[in-house]
Amino acid sequence: MTERPFRLWQLTPDRAAEWRAIRLEALRLAPEAFGSSIDDWDGRPLEDFAARLAGCEVWAAGPAPGTPQAVASWEPGISPAEPDLGWVMSVYVRPEARGQGLGDAIFDRLIARAASAGMTRLGLHVGQANARAQALYARAGFIPTGAAPMLNERGLWEIEMRRMLRPPLRQRLRALRVPRPSALRA
Repeated sequence: MTERPFRLWQLTPDRAAEWRAIRLEALRLAPEAFGSSIDDWDGRPLEDFAARLAGCEVWAAGPAPGTPQAVASWEPGISPAEPDLGWVMSVYVRPEARGQGLGDAIFDRLIARAASAGMTRLGLHVGQANARAQALYARAGFIPTGAAPMLNERGLWEIEMRRMLRPPLRQRLRALRVPRPSALRA
């Protein structure tokens, strides 16, 4: 197995300065990709960025901790009617780091962490015209739900994509059933 030329690490509240730097860059360079705007976050104290990191899991990839080139987060509990559904947010890969597998590696980590936390599905919203991001999400196993596009708070059209993390309970239970003795004789 070839070793990756980058590392993954979780951005926890004590790493808020890393999160602030890449988050503000993302909001400046790709404003159409996020529900928040640079005006929402620029000038906020570091404590606000730390609080965001305390409220969800944010993962980074880069040459070493302290130098994130890509980030993404996931959070459970956003959809109370669907407690097994986690949501992916704040995905950003620096332009010079695209095509190097950082986004794919972060998604592998997010998927594993969400599954270990009991989620059976992950969802996300992505700009309808953002083909590059949709390709990243498709590589990670997300598919469009087919729901009508939504106009977000910033006036941009988005589609919803979801990914199963494990089969639904009914299917898992069916797989556990022991064949009846009469079925074994045939």
